[in-house]
Parts: sequence; C-alpha cells; structure tokens
Amino acid sequence: MTHPTVMRKAFRFFAATALCCVLLPTISHAAVPPSSADDNEHQFKQVIQRRGDTAVPVKFVMSLSGMGSERQQEGQTQGTLVSADGLVLVPGRVVSLDLSAFGRGDASGGTPTAKSGQFRVRLAGSEEWLPADLVTRDTELGLAWLRLRHPKGKLPFVDFGDAAKVVVGTQLYTVMRTSDQFGSVPIVRAGYVLGETMVPRHTWLIEGAPGLAFDGDGKPAGFVDVDLGGMMRTRSSSGGIGMDYGDLVLTMIPADRIGRVTAQASVLPVVKSTDGDDAEPASDAKPVPSAHKAVQPAPAPNTTAKDAAPDAAPPKK
Repeated sequence: MTHPTVMRKAFRFFAATALCCVLLPTISHAAVPPSSADDNEHQFKQVIQRRGDTAVPVKFVMSLSGMGSERQQEGQTQGTLVSADGLVLVPGRVVSLDLSAFGRGDASGGTPTAKSGQFRVRLAGSEEWLPADLVTRDTELGLAWLRLRHPKGKLPFVDFGDAAKVVVGTQLYTVMRTSDQFGSVPIVRAGYVLGETMVPRHTWLIEGAPGLAFDGDGKPAGFVDVDLGGMMRTRSSSGGIGMDYGDLVLTMIPADRIGRVTAQASVLPVVKSTDGDDAEPASDAKPVPSAHKAVQPAPAPNTTAKDAAPDAAPPKK
C-alpha cells in the first residue's frame, strides 16, 4: 500500500471517528425530562444575550505527518473568549492530536503525528478572520489557549470568577456560532449533567455538546469535550461491536479548574508564530509547554498559590 493511500485512510478514519464521538451521546437525550417551555425560552435568551458574543469560530491548518509523507488540511472549531485582550480557549486536540489511541502506525512502529498552525479567529459582528498565536496547552485537561495578535479594544469574555453551581440534573447550555451558510449567528445547544466521577479526577458526566457550557443564568459550568482515546479503548475492549451505554457520555471539567489554569495561561508569552514573515515549518514546530508544567505565574487576584495548581487541592463538588 502506498504512503499517500495510507495517509488518506488515516484522515478518513480520524474524521469518521470524531463524527461518531460527537453524535453518539445524543442517543441518551430522550431519557431526560424536559423543562417547561417558558423556562427553556427564558434560559436560551439569557445565555444568548450574555454569552453569544464570546463564542468565536476558529480556523486552523493541521499537518498530518508520518510514514514518510505529510499532508495538510484546513479545519474549524469553536472557541470562547476568556479575556478582554483576546485570549481564546479551544479544545487541545485542535493544536495537536495523539493518534496512537487510534491504533494507526507504520511498519516501523511509528505513529503519525498531527499538529496545527495558522490559527484565525472571527469575532462576532465581523467578517474578518484575525490571526492568532498559540499560548499554551494543557495535555492533562485537553485544553489550549490562543491569543489574538491585534485585538481592537476590550472584548466580551467569560469570567470564571462567578462559576455556576453544578449538581446532577443541572441543565447546561453550550453556545456556538454558525458558518456563513447560516449567517454566522450564535446558537445554543442544551444538555444535562448525568452524573459525576472521581476517576481519574473529579469530572462531570454529560449529555450535550462539546464546548464551554453555562447554566441557565449564563454562568460558566465547565468545559465539555469528547474523549476520543477513551471511546476507542471502549470499542476495542468490546471487540469493536459496540459500546456499553453506561460509557456513552461526554465529560466536563469543572469551571473552577479551568479558571485557575486560564489565569496561568493569561500571563504566558505566545509560542513563535507558524505563519507570516517569521514563519517556521509546522513540522519543525517546537513542543508546546503544558500549563501544568509551565513556569508558575503570579497567582491571579483572590487566588492562592495552592489554588494555582489545579491538582494540589482535593476536587471540589
């Protein structure tokens, strides 16, 4: 089998797997009793009004290299403004992706690598895609932070200082922005907290959509994401036939943890740009430091040094 053929199959495999991981959790939605129509209408409006402008689409170029060849493909994801000067929270898999969980390697035992650059962000009410640079990523939490290169004025953003109180049964709302096909307007997807676990750390188990989730008042509840590696491991353990419905969930990192790590990321310099006049090849990009292992910045206001390390204190419910 030729290298280009292998690369194409790897791309198709990843795309199909990611799509399944996003769509499968919606199966459990019918089991959750809906709120009243009046409550839903009020909460949807509240979240759109408070958080609609903080949702920003992000474009990037991902390079998949391995088996002696390299291929680039443009992608797009949803980000959230988390500072007035243009810090953007995105899923960590947008920056780089560990393909070892998908069991795809070459004859020598190597695994293809996927890394991204050329980040562009589109703000609400604008048609311009603004360049952004990578600040850092947290491999443990699966998060990454970008920074707009030339922000204009103070931007609307999500402040984690006033986080939502989350319990099992809390209704969640994730804000996204459509493509130009639908006018680049904010939309809200609803979900619920189905349960919680302490393995391997305190995490909420969610039915809903990936992204930064809010309660009905627009307060940040946490970051919902898809555990691609975990989904693949579950499929493998079941012989590839299907998944245990008990594991058919998304996970949500509590907002207080995200707030602490975001405070660290906010004072870090950007990683060298991978586009423009100071470009360096994406395949030669230096490893991105983890927010957990980066030089510890001064604690944010009202944040103790102990709180600055997300794993230092017992998880809070």
